[in-house]
Amino acid sequence: MRVLITGAADGIGKALLELYVARGAEVVGVDVDAERAAPLEHEHGVTFELVDLSDREAVDALAAKLAEGDAFDVVVHNAGISCVGRFARSDLDAQRAVHAVNLEAPLVLTAALLGTDRVRAGGSIAFVSSLSHQVGYPGAAVYAATKDGLASYARSLSVALAPKRIHVLRVFPGPTRTVHAARYAPKGSDASKRMPPERTAKAIVRAIDRRKRVCVPGFGTRLIAGLGPKLPRLMDRTMRKAILEPLDRDAASKRQRRA
Repeated sequence: MRVLITGAADGIGKALLELYVARGAEVVGVDVDAERAAPLEHEHGVTFELVDLSDREAVDALAAKLAEGDAFDVVVHNAGISCVGRFARSDLDAQRAVHAVNLEAPLVLTAALLGTDRVRAGGSIAFVSSLSHQVGYPGAAVYAATKDGLASYARSLSVALAPKRIHVLRVFPGPTRTVHAARYAPKGSDASKRMPPERTAKAIVRAIDRRKRVCVPGFGTRLIAGLGPKLPRLMDRTMRKAILEPLDRDAASKRQRRA
């Protein structure tokens, strides 16, 4: 088995890498963090492509390299970044990077792999979206938009690839105990309430094995995902109190310190 995982040096991606290595798979990881990738290469014998997925030229170069290599049985588009706070006050360059990493890069890489038959018939492509697809993430509007776009793209792609027997999985994880989550979470958030990445990764691998079309890891996440479309006003108020209001307080505190 040959597996490609983006964002493979930490969090969910690292947990996926370790699960597939344990199965004897040949894993190619993609990440920008050389310091985190190096020990994994040494310990597990995997190959890393050190690429900044917000850099379109670098993504195009990676796409060309992958298109010339051996085909993959599993591709997991897991890499993602965010930019939090009120959109009108946000750094637009940072928001463009979110768009590039979360949405543009998966589309470019998928097009290159499919266009050169580098995903084997009977293989799987998984797209890691977000619970924001069902409930919205106030304070991270561009992140939510990119994850929503990725989910819609994957759903359409699954129909187009069915005749080729290529399976497409959409993954909607909730809060996960990762460096990424800690970086963007409101100050004082309780990391212990987030799902361990290993548990999320196991759910993803199980869904790929069973060729499911949707994976929502964890009972609590599935509950929120189900309530989101049915009780939108309630869920909007809940997410506002859980995310936007704490981010507003953090931003106000920073402004006071600068003053």
